[in-house]
Amino acid sequence: MDQVTHEEIISVLAMFSRPDLIQEFKEHVKVDEDYEPPTFKMKREKYEIDEGSASSESDYEVEMDEDGFQSLK
Repeated sequence: MDQVTHEEIISVLAMFSRPDLIQEFKEHVKVDEDYEPPTFKMKREKYEIDEGSASSESDYEVEMDEDGFQSLK
C-alpha cells in the first residue's frame, strides 16, 4: 500500500476515535515503498450521449391491482 493511502486510512480511523483499529491496521498493513498505483485511461464513448437512452422509452402502461400495487402490463 502506498504511503498516502496508509495515512488517509489512519486519519479516518482517528476521526472516528478508533485507536484499537489504528493499532491493528498498523500491525497488519505495511507501506510498500515501491508500490505505484495503476493508471486508468478514460475510454471514449462509442455512442452519443442520448443515443439508445432508456429515458426516451416512456411507452409503458401500468395496471393497479385491488391492493393498490402497480405492475407493468
